[in-house]
Amino acid sequence: MSGTYWYYGLVVASLVLLIAALQHRRDWKLLVLHLSIFSLIHPFEVVVLTTNGYVYLPGILPAAADNFAGAFISDFFIIPASAVFISAFSLSWRFILCFAALFTGIDWYFTSLGIYQHFWWKSIYTGIGLIVLYAISAWLWSNLHKSRPPLLFRLLIIHFTYFALQSAITFAVNRGGQLFTMQMASLPLDEPDKMMNVLISIYQLIVSATVVLCMGLKLPFRYRTLGIGVIVGLNWVIEHFGIFVPQANISPYHIIFVPVLASVLLQILFKITRVDYLFPKCR
Repeated sequence: MSGTYWYYGLVVASLVLLIAALQHRRDWKLLVLHLSIFSLIHPFEVVVLTTNGYVYLPGILPAAADNFAGAFISDFFIIPASAVFISAFSLSWRFILCFAALFTGIDWYFTSLGIYQHFWWKSIYTGIGLIVLYAISAWLWSNLHKSRPPLLFRLLIIHFTYFALQSAITFAVNRGGQLFTMQMASLPLDEPDKMMNVLISIYQLIVSATVVLCMGLKLPFRYRTLGIGVIVGLNWVIEHFGIFVPQANISPYHIIFVPVLASVLLQILFKITRVDYLFPKCR
């Protein structure tokens, strides 16, 4: 069986887990948790991919972009969905250990099929990492149900949710570098795809931090609007210094629609889930 079908199978499995969790718990905050888990995983995934820990080989996109597609299926779909399922059904540690063991087995099996390749990474690292991740997920889920959690937690959730939405939109539009890449000659990375992954992640992190500050703190309206100027200025920087490398007839100003759309979706999601963390009023 082609590796593509195995990876698509993970997407289907993740949707089944997510739908079952929502049907059982009927709490839309599970979607916030799902997105938060992706953003929690993402920096670790970037480090492992950049240091040649492993490579995904799903056969979905051409060349290096295929690695990003495999990573996205793992980080955005199946792993967060499993954490959401565990939280929705309040599963005990016995079941949590079973989930970690299952994904350790899938990790090993995919390597045996040749659709996922290890270098310095080991399958056991996957199991250990998931146990830690599920513990953090339980903490996030608990705090999401507090009537007024600490400010730092609220800002963290805004960041996690926004960053995931922004990343999903960027991946769907760019498809691993088909519209644009990001490069910087002064960086020591030899492989352009890894450099692009690092730079896009840094760019998205700066935009996310700007959105978090503007939406999550008590600020007068005029200061909130400064966030737009910061994002426009950031896009000028990546164009001026040649960091933004278009692969089509676009400029970095075209991708400003991504944070705009992600911000709108963030507000809609928080309204639906009654996560009242945005735009606290100044007194």
